Amino acid sequence: MASVTELINTWKEALANQDSSRLAEFFTEDFRFVGATTGRNETKQETFDWVASNPRSLSIGNLEVIYENDEVGVVLHDADSGLAELGKGKVMAVYTKKDGKFSQAKVIRAAV
Repeated sequence: MASVTELINTWKEALANQDSSRLAEFFTEDFRFVGATTGRNETKQETFDWVASNPRSLSIGNLEVIYENDEVGVVLHDADSGLAELGKGKVMAVYTKKDGKFSQAKVIRAAV
């Protein structure tokens, strides 16, 4: 079973390299990325496409795992979009797990 720390570290690497291939091992086939503040509701493939198209400006840092068990992982981390209009933010994400993989990410981002 993958941990949420392993997942976030893989996200960081994927965004830095515009390569989502390693993320596949963490997600169920029906994975959804839900942006609670943005209205995003993307499939696994749409999430991979978004990661691959990242202009290498989005970065994740200062990970804090708030809670994790076999069903859910809750994290807080910094996010820097690298874009003036979005700037830096704080992200809280709830990752739902199913069969040892992550089936949903529900993400809330606030500007700081």
